[in-house]
Amino acid sequence: METQTINKPECQTCGRKVPTSGARLSSIEFRRKINSMKSIEELAECKDYFAQFVKSRFRLKEYVAEFLRRLEDQFIINDSNMDAIKTWILDYKDNSEPESKGMLLGKDPESPLYEFLRLNYTEIDETFQEFYDNYAQNVDNPLNKNHVSRALNALGIKPIMKKIKSEDKTKCVIVIYKPPTELSEILRKNGYYGH
Repeated sequence: METQTINKPECQTCGRKVPTSGARLSSIEFRRKINSMKSIEELAECKDYFAQFVKSRFRLKEYVAEFLRRLEDQFIINDSNMDAIKTWILDYKDNSEPESKGMLLGKDPESPLYEFLRLNYTEIDETFQEFYDNYAQNVDNPLNKNHVSRALNALGIKPIMKKIKSEDKTKCVIVIYKPPTELSEILRKNGYYGH
């Protein structure tokens, strides 16, 4: 498969690449939307949304056309295997822009959180506060708790409220629990492979 080189517009005076305007769509919403799709038809119906998201990341129509062409190829290559296509979308890289590695996702604020999770947890069974403290101590520029909770939710890890007895008192805590096989599968489906 041949990749074509796509050049971004440059300033005629200094030669720097010129940023184009446009809203940058939420990577959390993008990931949540893909992970919530249940049928191949639903996936196919969202091509306009995918195109809009790709354009918000790469800013050029040529990138959108290339992404959509390659997405159509995925429907053929993967014989409409929905999980394989969803993983391909979440792990998409555009090879025509080597200096930025042309990543659709991966430069977002949530990426260090997902990478932290992949590298440090084979399973997760702790309170949200314990998880957050561990994350905040080990990552530069940690996200706030609300952002972490929404990012985990988009990944497919839903913190839940649980009552715990402690010293003759019942208190409510938010717990995150995923056994090894489930956590591994969630990370794999989201393009984060193994340790």
